[in-house]
Amino acid sequence: MQYAIPILLLVLTIVAFFAIGRGTYASFGFPQLLLRFLAALPLLISGIALHFFRTSTVAGIIPPIFPARTFLVILTGVLEIAGAIGLFVARFRRSAAFCIAVMMVVIVPANVYVAGKVIEGLRMPAVPIRTAMQIVYVVLVLLAGYGIPGRIRSVVPEYPH
Repeated sequence: MQYAIPILLLVLTIVAFFAIGRGTYASFGFPQLLLRFLAALPLLISGIALHFFRTSTVAGIIPPIFPARTFLVILTGVLEIAGAIGLFVARFRRSAAFCIAVMMVVIVPANVYVAGKVIEGLRMPAVPIRTAMQIVYVVLVLLAGYGIPGRIRSVVPEYPH
């Protein structure tokens, strides 16, 4: 049950975004480009600094029930970096945003497992706080990749092309 509510809320956030958009999204120009940087930065920092240089620390936040935790850390690090880069490649922007949103759902067990613990001097947020943070992040990532849902496509050019 501890995993069910955060997973359900994140999945509902993703479904709501696409239900509101119904396949129609408006780009919002330079602010959307800035949002891509804002969404990509934590992925790059986490993917590089944590997943590759602190692999054992990150492996320690994955519940022991999961096999090959070190492999999962490296894999998710690669996926985070690929997602961050994908947000800036027009051809992959939407699929990168969607995959990042899905990854936020997939990492819920690690977030629940580590909630309230102190890792390298930092207290990890409680499940409700972390879930709220992830919901906001998922919405930002989807806005960065797709644009504003449910609006007619804008004539504002995308940056960069």
